[in-house]
Amino acid sequence: MRTAAFANIGKTSGKFTLADLSVTGYAAPVWDDDEGDYVGGCPGTFQVQTLNGSGYTVDKYYWVDNGSVAPGWYASANGKTAIDGGASSIELNPGESLWTFGKGMTLVTAGAVSEADIAFVTKSGSQAVGVGNGTPVALTLNQLWVTGYSAPVWDDDEGDYVGGCPGTFQVQTLDGSGFTVNKYYWVDNGTVTPGWYASANGKTAIDGGAASVQLDPGKGLWVFGKGMTLNIPAPELN
Repeated sequence: MRTAAFANIGKTSGKFTLADLSVTGYAAPVWDDDEGDYVGGCPGTFQVQTLNGSGYTVDKYYWVDNGSVAPGWYASANGKTAIDGGASSIELNPGESLWTFGKGMTLVTAGAVSEADIAFVTKSGSQAVGVGNGTPVALTLNQLWVTGYSAPVWDDDEGDYVGGCPGTFQVQTLDGSGFTVNKYYWVDNGTVTPGWYASANGKTAIDGGAASVQLDPGKGLWVFGKGMTLNIPAPELN
């Protein structure tokens, strides 16, 4: 299964790295005399892929617990190739997503929940960027907002509003296989109330409103932002 699962929930100090992630949900490896090898465990079948600013894979890392190496992250599925600098050298920035291939296993994060909002600045290009809900609670789309653009202003010469965000910021929700389910647009074009819409011109409302679009913990989004900022609120914890 492939899903853009957001990993970084933040730490109270220091950087969040791949070493702060671990994998559970599998039986410990056990030596089998008949097989002459270990059986069970996680023989490199859990993989994460880091992404660049355009959503393309940069590096692949494997969680290996096969009985012959110390459980942890490696640069190869058989655990024979260590990560240069170790897993603690792989920094995961706030708002950043990973592709995860897990076959029913669980990716576990360590660290304290961030008490501050996350401002994820998208790149200037038009390619998708993986961003996600790194909080331990479900969020809804109406809780996310976009900044980083000038307010729309009426232009008499143009006979229209200029500036603003005329539907050029888009998020796409994903299914469990990483495929797009729905597209939503942040529109602030001078003619509609700033917010999320089902169409880039702001003329089509979201069925049930943005508050009906739930983003579960760890759930990722594809984001097209062209240099603007997606703001993710800190969770309200009891």
